[in-house]
Amino acid sequence: MSTHRMTGPQQADECHPGRALPPRLKILAAVACAAVMATGVSLGAADAEEVAARMEIQDLPVCYALGTDAIGRAVTAPSSGADLDSTAAMVDSSFKEGLAHYRRCFAPSFTFTLSNRGSAGQKVPNPATRTQKTDATLQWANFVNRAFRGSSYVYTQHHMGSISSEVRGNEGTIESYVIATHAYGPASKATGVSVVYGTYTDKVVKIDGKWLIAERTLDIWSGAQIP
Repeated sequence: MSTHRMTGPQQADECHPGRALPPRLKILAAVACAAVMATGVSLGAADAEEVAARMEIQDLPVCYALGTDAIGRAVTAPSSGADLDSTAAMVDSSFKEGLAHYRRCFAPSFTFTLSNRGSAGQKVPNPATRTQKTDATLQWANFVNRAFRGSSYVYTQHHMGSISSEVRGNEGTIESYVIATHAYGPASKATGVSVVYGTYTDKVVKIDGKWLIAERTLDIWSGAQIP
């Protein structure tokens, strides 16, 4: 990793990037800026670009969690049943919000794989029926909504942590831990919450200057029912 010592004006330039950062990344940028101002040492151009890429990439799991939890609140959204291409759930504003979050963090080629303790299971979209016209993002939003409404959840919270990433040119990987809490509503026979513990593994790509999730795998390791 290359570094060089910076003067005051150079430090100021380093701390005011030319492109705007998403709100959640501004805190990380401020920390990096403070380190530069305190030490006078800056990363080389290539290293700085990698740091910026990692910051953007590591925001993707949070983007996904926001989308999923919005759908968790979409209690009036009808389930699509077997039709994952349905737009019927768009009548619920929380579903629309969740879908909008997903569209900000999924690549057009997006695929989700459900796994249990290392054993891969269902894929969405289904590779056997997927075409160039398949809206993978809509299908996943409908899949999530169907699962949540079928379990009579009224809200969810996906807590993301231990996020690590690796960048290789215009591709990268992310691994993150999740604690997902799902609250049962009055229509459910169960009470309290269902908690799931797992690991997300993502393959990400840079398209038109923006990092997006191309493949996401959820590996569920354990869970618990809390009355």
